[in-house]
Amino acid sequence: MTLRRCPPRVHAALKHSAKVNRRSLNGEALFWLERQAAEKPVTGKEAAAILRRFQKMLSREDHRQIAKGVEEARRRMAHEHLH
Repeated sequence: MTLRRCPPRVHAALKHSAKVNRRSLNGEALFWLERQAAEKPVTGKEAAAILRRFQKMLSREDHRQIAKGVEEARRRMAHEHLH
């Protein structure tokens, strides 16, 4: 199998992971693919349930900080879009 047009960031991460794990680049790529193939995909309904459970764990202050961060990101993106 040949992989073409691999983004440089992905290639660098794969190469680093291979070195750290003492595997060849091919062996590391196979490991990543096998690990991904073994994961059970989450449905939209399951993801929504996970998010609802997580939301209940947040304090009022957590909610305020998240809302503040979202608003700041919106303002930055709106400003960047104008340029």
